[in-house]
Amino acid sequence: MKGFFLQLSIIKLNIFTIDNHKRTQMKKFKTLFIIALISNLLSTVPLILVTLNPNMMEEMVYSQFPGINDVGKEALNLIHSVFAIIALSMAISLIVSIGIKVKESAQTAALILCIIHAGWVLPDWINFVTGNAHPPVGVMLLSSISFLVLAYAWKKGEI
Repeated sequence: MKGFFLQLSIIKLNIFTIDNHKRTQMKKFKTLFIIALISNLLSTVPLILVTLNPNMMEEMVYSQFPGINDVGKEALNLIHSVFAIIALSMAISLIVSIGIKVKESAQTAALILCIIHAGWVLPDWINFVTGNAHPPVGVMLLSSISFLVLAYAWKKGEI
């Protein structure tokens, strides 16, 4: 009977070790930066599609501004191109951050990226709350995931 309890305690210890390893894995900066990168890329797909597809731009953007002229359309195209480039630069900065091996450097990168993502996400949520024009809620939630993951990485991330 003593051997049975010993085996049971060893199995319990192994399960605890596996579970603890999974928890530690989710705290690693590399994993958190990859999650933020995937969320960031998925949330920018609609922006890139609208920028590259004139029919989508007509249906989803220009239709929101009745009587828009060619100068207004050109300005909106420019704004969408700038947003796409900003989103690309945020993705590149996340890719570079994945390779950081020093905890303090990774925390600093997570903090800076978190602040940048807050500046990217906050205006959409303010517009949503005030009832103004905003992106689809799904896109806003995906963008918010990046912000939340980076904030978590800054506070609890491990190498």
